[in-house]
Amino acid sequence: MKITADLGKCLGYANCVAAAPDIYDLEGPVVTVLQPHPPADRENAARSGVRQCPAKALTVEEDA
Repeated sequence: MKITADLGKCLGYANCVAAAPDIYDLEGPVVTVLQPHPPADRENAARSGVRQCPAKALTVEEDA
């Protein structure tokens, strides 16, 4: 999986950081994806962060 962030949509709610602080962080007012390709054991946490984003700024791309 690959996580991407649309910085134009991010409003800095930090719900993603609360869900997975090892994968997401806020840099100033917007999200930074620390691990765009999270390890298998952190994929559920990464998906949780995506789901919890009220601005829909995060997306998951599945590996082909």
